[in-house]
This record gives sequence, C-alpha cells and structure tokens, in this order.
Amino acid sequence: QDYTKTTAIVVGTETTGLTNEWLENATQNIIIPMQGEIDSMNVSVAAGILIFEAKRQRKFL
Repeated sequence: QDYTKTTAIVVGTETTGLTNEWLENATQNIIIPMQGEIDSMNVSVAAGILIFEAKRQRKFL
C-alpha cells in the first residue's frame, strides 16, 4: 500500500466493523498478516500499525 499519496485510514468498531456503505465505497481493503494462534487484534492496535507505516513512508519518523 502506498501511503505517500492522499490517504484516508478508516477503521470500524471491534464488534460491528464498518458499515456496508463504507465497504462498498472503499478503494482498497487492508489485511495485516499475523503469525501464530492469534486470529484478530484490537482495532486501536491495527490503526496504530497502519498509521506507523503511513508515517514511515512519508519519512515523518
């Protein structure tokens, strides 16, 4: 994913996710690969990973 261009990172709630309207209008969905027995992560952790990567690509770190 190229985060150097104009980007909106939208995350849903942990219980219901995003609305169908958001999902239908999304240009891309992101999957964060995970290892081991864990099959999901807290939404704030997922958002933090995406924001960190966006900042890294934009050389804000």
